[in-house]
Amino acid sequence: MSQHVLETIPHRSPLFKPLPRLYAKFEKISVICRAPKEAVRRTLPEPLEYVSDIIEVFVYRCPEVHDLAIPGATPRSYMESGIVLQAAVDGVAGGHVAYEYVTTDDAMAPGREIWGYPKKIADVDWRTQGQTIASRTARRDHTLIDIEFTEGPAAYEKPLLQPRLQIKRIPRADGNGYDVHQIVLNKLSKWTLFETVTGTAKVRLGGQENMDPLFELGPLEVLGAEKIRAEFELGYGEVFKDLGPSD
Repeated sequence: MSQHVLETIPHRSPLFKPLPRLYAKFEKISVICRAPKEAVRRTLPEPLEYVSDIIEVFVYRCPEVHDLAIPGATPRSYMESGIVLQAAVDGVAGGHVAYEYVTTDDAMAPGREIWGYPKKIADVDWRTQGQTIASRTARRDHTLIDIEFTEGPAAYEKPLLQPRLQIKRIPRADGNGYDVHQIVLNKLSKWTLFETVTGTAKVRLGGQENMDPLFELGPLEVLGAEKIRAEFELGYGEVFKDLGPSD
């Protein structure tokens, strides 16, 4: 079956459209940190392998998301934040998105259903004052991520965080194991970088013990930060490995 005729739900008005998508003119703040090793190990799902204690905390705003398979479709916008860990499996190294928050349902659903990204709906803001950008991610009245980025000179080593390695799990309707249990590998394409601005940053992680426990990855040592302007296309991923229907 052609990828461009894949149907989702609801039948008469699918929540998300066929891929690819163009993410145009987006801005992203990326803060590279060192986190407690054991916390990183606990956060990684099996069978992904621990690589290092270096993580990325990020926030970005997407003012224009175009469904390229639907000519004339109105572009959408949304905000996103999250945490990426270094990971490896079967000789392939990349990044695993451990926590991810978006502001719209049509950004959340395909991320979860196609690639296995751990997206949840949350409030994500972006506040600019001079050379400083601040962002707060909150869900269910709890602050999850606080970032404050200030432009300035900085030098640090960027970790390998691509391709993405995600664990996609969809339980069976009867509760007996999984309909889908896979490692999904995902890459960006047609990446264009317009601007990079280095700086310093402050990061605070929050959450609750039984819901979004991002605080487990603290205390963080900030190694460096940057803001970029870029665009890219996002297409379908690759089923890297089928883990079977086991419960």
